[in-house]
Amino acid sequence: MIKLTLKNKFSIVVGGAGHIGQKICKTLLELESNLLIIDNNKIKLKKLSNSLTKKYKSKIHTLHVDLNVDDNIELIVKFIKSNYSHIDVVINAIAMVGTNNIDGWNVPFRNQSKIAWEKAIQTNLTSIFFFIQKISSYFKKTKQTSIINISSIYGSKAPKLDIYKGTDINNPAAYSISKAGINYMTKWLAVNLAPNVRVNTISPGGIYRGQSKKFVKQYSEKTLMNRMGVEDDLVGSIIYLSTDMSSYVTGQNIIIDGGWSIK
Repeated sequence: MIKLTLKNKFSIVVGGAGHIGQKICKTLLELESNLLIIDNNKIKLKKLSNSLTKKYKSKIHTLHVDLNVDDNIELIVKFIKSNYSHIDVVINAIAMVGTNNIDGWNVPFRNQSKIAWEKAIQTNLTSIFFFIQKISSYFKKTKQTSIINISSIYGSKAPKLDIYKGTDINNPAAYSISKAGINYMTKWLAVNLAPNVRVNTISPGGIYRGQSKKFVKQYSEKTLMNRMGVEDDLVGSIIYLSTDMSSYVTGQNIIIDGGWSIK
């Protein structure tokens, strides 16, 4: 019998204080999971923790750490060892996105910098791989752990550059390339962690975050649904992949883009 609950389960969300991360945290708590939220933004993490603990009865822990620092991953492992006997769900929502304010990032191709490139690859890909490696021993104590990586349509599709014309938004190469790496890493981990660990990817399309009317119009015209996505559009896939509904699903990439990738 399929159980749409995570009661008595333990979940970890990396990048939990971000826009998508917050929606993921709320979804897992609605499913009654206990939760560890990891993020490098102390203010947002504290604010999120306060709001969630007032609303939900599940056990909620937070850790203010940067996964790009190797020693911090060790701190997370020690924390897990002290507070969790096993891990049921791991969702990686950490990412440098298009609006990150780093020199050489949200700029045209000729101005994209090596520093921004290396930061993106480290944050979006490398840190996630070694985090999973370090906590993998806890998966053995669970009948079936679900790992969910948050990627992007740009991890599998080339950019449509005309959506950026006349706007201040660019398309950093390292973002797409790091997300393509996430897609392959998902398959690699699915093979190497089977059969007791399932690893899947969710690839959202463009999410509305107050972009200019021009960008929203140009982007929306490329979708079949004639709109940008919102965080709520991801909830169903989070529930599906984190519960028994997807007990025979691994190594897959669920694209949620309103038809952007097929138009």
